[in-house]
Amino acid sequence: DLEYRYLVTLEFSERVIDIREQFPLHPVASVQDIARRRGIRYPLYAGTTVPFVMTTDFVVTVRSDDGTVSEFARTVKYADELVPNNRLVRTLEKLELEKAFWVQRGVDWKLVTEASMSDVIASNLVWLRGGAEIARELQDDALQASFVGAIADAGTHDRTLSSLLRTVSYRLRRPYPDAVRLFRHLVWHKVLLVDLERPIKATSPAPRIQTASDGLLHCKRAA
Repeated sequence: DLEYRYLVTLEFSERVIDIREQFPLHPVASVQDIARRRGIRYPLYAGTTVPFVMTTDFVVTVRSDDGTVSEFARTVKYADELVPNNRLVRTLEKLELEKAFWVQRGVDWKLVTEASMSDVIASNLVWLRGGAEIARELQDDALQASFVGAIADAGTHDRTLSSLLRTVSYRLRRPYPDAVRLFRHLVWHKVLLVDLERPIKATSPAPRIQTASDGLLHCKRAA
């Protein structure tokens, strides 16, 4: 679950242009050499003498504001995997090998835990991610423009999100589930911008919406 939450967070970022998961640390010989120099036992496949192919959970390519492209590597673990126990020493040894591999290549490596991510933002993004792709009949530009307009007309004062979307579905003569799907889709693709630091649930207050000069609606969004 933690890896998926981190993946969805990366997918939503406009700076991320490529994501590679479980990236193998090749060549294995280079990691074995690091292990020998540091006095660390290199891992083997269980019951064999075959060297284990170590991986990094995420290798991500990002584009900065000035247009330059760079990579970073991230390993994801729950915090309770790092508490003192009889396996912690071995876990730290493997992390040391992984970090050294990336340092040699000039790639920024960091460890990510649940403490590194906002639970509210991650939960919101996981829910919105389900609307990244929608049925063909809901991809119609005119329908989506009408949906945006209907939200503007309905207003959000003292409404829950469910109340807002039910009003919109009534005005568009579309089933309520379609309104939910369109909302998730348009927020995920940043046509509608919402404050991700607030829970996005059916029973939560509807996000404050402003009408932009281009006719689209924009809600306050966390930076």
